[in-house]
Amino acid sequence: MLKRFFATVVVCVLLVAACSGPSDAGSSSDPAAGTYGTVGGGPPGGTLVVLADREPDQLNPLTFSSLPAWHAVHLMYRALAKRDSTLSGYAPDLAKSWVLEGDSIVVITLRNDVLWDDGVKVSAEDVVFTIENQKNPETASPRLSDVSAVNSVVARDSFTVAVGLKRTGLYTVNALLEVVPVPSHLLKNVAPSKLRDAPLGRKPVGNGYYHFVSWTSGQQLVMEVNPSKPDGRASIDRIVMRFIPDINAALTELMTGNGDLIPKLPATQKKSVTSSSVTVYHGPRVRPAWIAWNTRKPPLDDNRVRTALLMAVNRQDIVTALFGADGEAALSPIPSALREHTATVRAVPFDTTEAKLLLSKAGYRDANGDGIVEKNGVPLRIQVDFISSDKTREDVLVAMQSMLRKIGVDLAPRAYESSAWVGRLKAGEYTGSFWGWGWGPGVMGPNAEAVFHSRSIPPNGANFAGARNARVDALIDASLTVADTAGARAIWKELEQLMIDDAVYAPIYMDPELFAVHSRFRNVKSRGIEWVEDAPYWYVDPALRLPRDKAK
Repeated sequence: MLKRFFATVVVCVLLVAACSGPSDAGSSSDPAAGTYGTVGGGPPGGTLVVLADREPDQLNPLTFSSLPAWHAVHLMYRALAKRDSTLSGYAPDLAKSWVLEGDSIVVITLRNDVLWDDGVKVSAEDVVFTIENQKNPETASPRLSDVSAVNSVVARDSFTVAVGLKRTGLYTVNALLEVVPVPSHLLKNVAPSKLRDAPLGRKPVGNGYYHFVSWTSGQQLVMEVNPSKPDGRASIDRIVMRFIPDINAALTELMTGNGDLIPKLPATQKKSVTSSSVTVYHGPRVRPAWIAWNTRKPPLDDNRVRTALLMAVNRQDIVTALFGADGEAALSPIPSALREHTATVRAVPFDTTEAKLLLSKAGYRDANGDGIVEKNGVPLRIQVDFISSDKTREDVLVAMQSMLRKIGVDLAPRAYESSAWVGRLKAGEYTGSFWGWGWGPGVMGPNAEAVFHSRSIPPNGANFAGARNARVDALIDASLTVADTAGARAIWKELEQLMIDDAVYAPIYMDPELFAVHSRFRNVKSRGIEWVEDAPYWYVDPALRLPRDKAK
């Protein structure tokens, strides 16, 4: 039954995507579009200056771990496949097709006309090398969960790879398709434990829409278009990622014309930047901002305390005050826009009376009358880390600080520079940490595995909270293999409720997903979750080009 379902439903759907690709990829309202041989149809040329809030940690597809790095990597490298316009399906990229052979082998056929930037042809050997090393614990890849189901991987010929899976299911195949191959000829002599330090992390050799040009630490990363990309080049000639951690400085650069794109525009700044020269766009909301509680540290190891903290927060008031019409409270770790969300799950309610009762049951009382509850003489003071450049999360924490004071909790927001914040998160040195997770709609199972499963506690994954729940583990494992729709719905409903009830990751708000772009750019849409999925289709109106757009 599993074989029949997988073969007739999953693989056939995938093959339709693989043969057709996203139908709206190059659409444009410009009558001149479509005559230039670019993927978006617009005229080539121009420069996009991205005002990034931080720089990448590194650019090796196997080992990077930051969102800015994800952006740069996916501009310079090709994944096996890419999300199509439905966000849940996949279209060809480096792979031109994939089929199920028997019960557990996915056969991937690669394009035979893609070159690495140094002129070497991309081959099956690169895919085999990447999957083997991404799966190797010594590599410590943040994307280990994408290949955790792989039993074997072999090259059948120069452009065909057979991947044996220990489990089959839609998420498992989709996760495999998100693998970003690396050039094996440049890394094959590097030990897995040393891949993170390989020169490729600073000077990428890719095969995507853009070539690496330069990276000046603390200043900018420069990429130039790959004009010989066999299936079509991007319109924009040059992308410059400038690193500006201060949002006010970035806004000034945008409004004065010295920058073109703010990828994460604070909702509070929407009105101030919307003008004849800047347009604000909305992306799909799949990224809940949550506070991860470190369950390895008392008192956050007590579910009653975690639940009480969330109960005391009026999330709707926060999003209305900060975001207005763009605000959406996150009442579950799973975004309401995704099909895995169940509308009838019970969210943790806003209830200060019940929150106080829970703290009392956990042994916390205000014995000295100073307004802060304590246990064994230790007051309930909790520090929450956030990135210093993130004004929105700082504002949210200030609002939460006032709300939690009403139940006798002293919340202490603490700002850290991004690298220090990441280091504390990974090392488990924090008590509470305000971050978020961009759910990949097509890979919900591996995403849940990476963040919520006990086997993903660092260094094996992104379960930075150290959460352990045997039932959650079992349900995630089941989600990776379930073959029927009804079974999948039941699994996700129970799993989501457990995620909510555990209150380890406390969802606060949905990222409004606003990005601001200079109005001289055309054909700007939201074809994907991240701006880099859309940028290859943008172009600069020739009549509105600036001197930097014309520079060679």
